[in-house]
Amino acid sequence: MLQIALLLLGSSFVKRTLPYLLPLSLIWGGIGMAIFIDGIDGVIFDGFCYFILLESITTLMITPTVFGFQRNIILVKGAIFLCGAIVALINVKSSNILLSLAFGLVYFAVGVFNISSAVVVRFSHWKKAILWGFVQIGYSLFLLMNNDHVISYVLGFIMITGSVRSVYFLFRVYFSKNNSAIYPLLNNNTNVNSLNILAGSQRTHHDLPLTIHIWTPEGSAENPYIPRPIINRYIAATDITGVISTGHAAVEVGKDLYISLYPKDEIERSPSEFINTLKAIPENNVAGRYLPDYQSEVAEWCESNIQIQFNKYNRHTLEQFWQQNSSKPIYNLTSNNCSSNTAYALEAALDSVLHDNNPSMLTLIKLMIKPELWLAAQIRHRAIMMAWTPGLTMDYSRTLQTIVHPVTVPWYQCNLLQKLPLRHLKSAIIRH
Repeated sequence: MLQIALLLLGSSFVKRTLPYLLPLSLIWGGIGMAIFIDGIDGVIFDGFCYFILLESITTLMITPTVFGFQRNIILVKGAIFLCGAIVALINVKSSNILLSLAFGLVYFAVGVFNISSAVVVRFSHWKKAILWGFVQIGYSLFLLMNNDHVISYVLGFIMITGSVRSVYFLFRVYFSKNNSAIYPLLNNNTNVNSLNILAGSQRTHHDLPLTIHIWTPEGSAENPYIPRPIINRYIAATDITGVISTGHAAVEVGKDLYISLYPKDEIERSPSEFINTLKAIPENNVAGRYLPDYQSEVAEWCESNIQIQFNKYNRHTLEQFWQQNSSKPIYNLTSNNCSSNTAYALEAALDSVLHDNNPSMLTLIKLMIKPELWLAAQIRHRAIMMAWTPGLTMDYSRTLQTIVHPVTVPWYQCNLLQKLPLRHLKSAIIRH
């Protein structure tokens, strides 16, 4: 979460506020350690249960301002936190056992998933991911064997790991070249110092909107598709004739800039080499090509069925991203496909995009409590662990759009009562 928030605020904000960010990150980790240790008796954690209860109620209150699949995820998150806080406050033995079993199995499944995906995909830092997967499996066994005050263990673990990641990222930004872009740090780009921006001086409002074009697997299928909700959305759709459609993603800024990556030659691999094809290794890199413009792509294929627009973006960093990648395009089915290229181009365009608002520590705090930021972090983590797909890129773009272009009515002024037809009810009462 913090990485995405600092991306939007820019490196100059990080270096200006590092004397505050670093101690706060360390304090956050110290509180997490105290909560974790307090799991033995649960004395301190009882007070944090009320904080979780308030957070869950706040999350549920903002659901009317969110639409589509994101609304369902935020609703589930709020409901889980609400139930967990209530159970912790009631402190029923059987309930704690159930929570221990639930959290333990979740961490075990996530650990197995991380190890499996790292072994199969072999993305950058895959060995660290395997090690982290074993840590999660070990932690899941700890939760299963310690079922008293299990929420304190979970919350403490999350806060400690979040603190470690925050401190590591803050030092990486601090020791980068002055006013260098942040987005390469998110993607483990070794050429961090090759991209230099003046975050505070770049104009982020533009007459030409930045458009994310998405061809979903279902939307790009020529014939009616077989209904498989999750698979069709995030992997591929199969129509009634057996033709598989994986979709596509691209970035457009007027007629000046169009980023749509394809392999130069069609990739054909036998079924026996399918696992090797998924590996994000240099041996699987092939020459890529960029289409000249959106009209050419439509002429070759079809119109995109989803368009997500940003009226506020950093044109300078986006052009630097384009210059760096267009000179020698490389395509990799897993690590550098059309969807990942689109997602990273969007991150480049949003680098320091909120810097014009003269951000302060209060701005960062407001940003960190946004449920959309949590959702964006979860989507990005899943994509990095496996591969970016048009469905994940679509959800990620929509979530970032709600952060950069927030709704007119703040979440604390919008509630379920606004969804009721009170105006029509009042008119009916007056007529009678």
